[in-house]
Amino acid sequence: MSARSVAARRIRTVAATAVVTAVAGAAFVPATAVAADKAGEHALKMTLGAPTPTGPLKRGGATESMILTVANSSDRAQEFSAWLPGTPDGPSPVLKDSVVFDVTAVDAPATKSAVGRQDGSFQGLFFPATGNAASTFSIPAKTEYTWKVTLGLGASYPTNDGDFTLTAGRLIGDTDDDPARNTQVFKTDPAITPGKLNVAWEQKTGAVARPGQRAELVLNATATGPGEFPAELQRTVSAQQFREGAGHPDFVLEAEVDGKIVKLKEFNDSEWELPAISKGFGASAGTESIKLYLSLGKKSDIKKDTVVPLEALFSMADSWGFNGARTQVKAGPALVTTPSGTPSTSPSPSASASASASPSASASSSAATTTGGTTGGTTNTTTATGSLANTGSGGGLYGALAAALLAVGGAAAWFGTRRRRAARV
Repeated sequence: MSARSVAARRIRTVAATAVVTAVAGAAFVPATAVAADKAGEHALKMTLGAPTPTGPLKRGGATESMILTVANSSDRAQEFSAWLPGTPDGPSPVLKDSVVFDVTAVDAPATKSAVGRQDGSFQGLFFPATGNAASTFSIPAKTEYTWKVTLGLGASYPTNDGDFTLTAGRLIGDTDDDPARNTQVFKTDPAITPGKLNVAWEQKTGAVARPGQRAELVLNATATGPGEFPAELQRTVSAQQFREGAGHPDFVLEAEVDGKIVKLKEFNDSEWELPAISKGFGASAGTESIKLYLSLGKKSDIKKDTVVPLEALFSMADSWGFNGARTQVKAGPALVTTPSGTPSTSPSPSASASASASPSASASSSAATTTGGTTGGTTNTTTATGSLANTGSGGGLYGALAAALLAVGGAAAWFGTRRRRAARV
């Protein structure tokens, strides 16, 4: 699977898996309501007008405005709420203050706006000033509401990102929100052709990970194109998808840091945080590589040789898992040693005991005898401390989801939430 495919699996999709994290009241609004229906069969019609003044946006420069119109052609009042998710063209997620966003009422009830963050993606929200992000507007029959939407680029908009695309979509309401009519692409100045962040695994020895025996891998990251990432890149490695009948695989992951092999702290079940890549990573930095070593602890209950899927995910600030890569590593139990002597046809008790008490080391055991910072030592190593960060979100906000769904009248069921890291705060 490509790095882009892995990232796409993690990041929100407008039609199915995203939720909006509202600033007001920390409420969650289900994005499944955004799924488009057939045009011409709706009571409401939403239109996002062209931005003015026209021209490219500069980082920290002037903003542009659009008129968002929602018309109710039916004979009764209609409930309505919407969001405006935005996506940069480039390898970097946008930071919290990278985009300037505001929505004000033109011919509509007093309105508040906010920026929601789910997995760090940009999600523009607006809602009645008397409520919160879970509140809806009630548009009277045969009435049209209008709002002014303002957008600009903050000074921290990533230099390795190009144009920014904004789309207006419904959350609640019988609304025709055809994306062809509700999408605007904002050009940036200076104009660039964005590059990519390429993440790839490399297996060095092909060894099988066992108790006391390492399998060596290298995780590589290379940036292409102009610009650089505006914050450090956190790297996570996970073996959580391992399901080969092992209730306690007891994985051990080590990394070569400053010439020494150190044991990485397991901050969640079969999950480890690697040292971060410094802020400003770009094409000029070349390939950022880290050597990793997977082995099994003495308490592993893996009974036979099997395959362990490993997944690396890259995050930046609150943008969790925006890129990554997968690989597979062979793992198995400790090799059974064989007796060094050959008993006679009619062995005496002493001969039999002597033979069984003198096993020879297996080929793979003897190969892993060096220590320290080498690529194939034993698992007696020091533990890394201080440089490994635990970041991300806990699961405490899920209770707000139920309240939000009740507040909006039991809207579409919420599913496809991202896997939260309970140990991250």
